[in-house]
Order: sequence, then C-alpha cells, then structure tokens
Amino acid sequence: MRRCNQLRPILATSPKSKDVVMLRNAVALAAALICGVAFAGTPLTLVQDTTDPSIWSASFNGLATGDNEFTFDLSGPEFAGWTDFDLFPFVVQASAGATQGYDVTNVTIDGVSAFALIDDGVPGFFSVDLWTYNDGWLTRGPHTIVVTGNLIGGTTGFTGSLNIAAQPVPEPESYALMLAGLAAVGAIVRRRSR
Repeated sequence: MRRCNQLRPILATSPKSKDVVMLRNAVALAAALICGVAFAGTPLTLVQDTTDPSIWSASFNGLATGDNEFTFDLSGPEFAGWTDFDLFPFVVQASAGATQGYDVTNVTIDGVSAFALIDDGVPGFFSVDLWTYNDGWLTRGPHTIVVTGNLIGGTTGFTGSLNIAAQPVPEPESYALMLAGLAAVGAIVRRRSR
C-alpha cells in the first residue's frame, strides 16, 4: 500500500506533452494492477458434489512467504436455499526439509485462528504442519482464508482443502408440522392434568 501512495504525487502532476500523458496513463494502469493484485485474495471455486447437492468443496495451495489469502463466497444464487454452512473437514498441510519446503505458522478463517494438530519439526532437518478449523459454522456471504508461513526453499508450498455442508432453509410445511405436533402434545398434557 505504501508503494501505491508513493505513486500518487507522480500521477497528480499535470501533463506537458502527449508522451508524458501516455507515460502517466501507463504508470497509473500498472499501479492499479499491481495494487489490486497485491491486496486481493485468490478466489476459490466451490464445486458442488454430484451425489449430494448440499456439499461443496474446494482446494488451494501456495508458496509465498508471508500471508497467502484465499476468498470464497456463499452468497450466490446456488446457495439461496441454504441458511448455515458447516465447514467439516478443513485442512492445511505442509512439510519441509533442511533446504526446501514450507513452514505454516498460522491459519485463519475470517480472522478466527485455526488449530494446529501437528506443528512439529527439528529446525534444519524437517518439519510437518497440519492445521484444521474447529469452529465450523459459516453464514451466507464472503469469507477469507489466510495461510501465513515461510517458504524454506524449492517450489513445494502448502496445500489446503475445504468441504462445506449446507443446512437447508426449513419449508413452511415443516413449521406447520412442528406446530401441529406441539399442539397434539399440549392437548395430551392438558387432558392428563384434568
């Protein structure tokens, strides 16, 4: 962001020739692309299960040192018939040797930290990371996963997967049936109390 702010005075100068205008426009376009890509998360594509339409899944990976941000959205029309979403297995895993691999140091979903099932290793020899998320309920709308870590070397980063099971919106008939059942239980209790 600091780099983007440093470009503002350059872009605000008044043009004096056609070449300066073209250069300024090119710099502005490049700055917008760089700043936009640097701070936007990688969107994940949720794939619906062919045998159970209430389940969606996605996988992701990365190898950048620092924060790796991924986004997914549960507000599209395909999620209209569902209320709550259970994030049932959510896993981020990585391994590293002495000179290559990836070390995961933190994982969050919407700012809530995941739990490290395995965060073990001998510095300089090997490490194994396995993270999961315990608070599995999500609501409709956009969500963000951030995986933070360090690339030790090579091109082997971390991998992650998530599976979401949707809870359907109760139909009006379900509420009517529940109310009828409660009325029947109430009538039985009232009759017994007489």
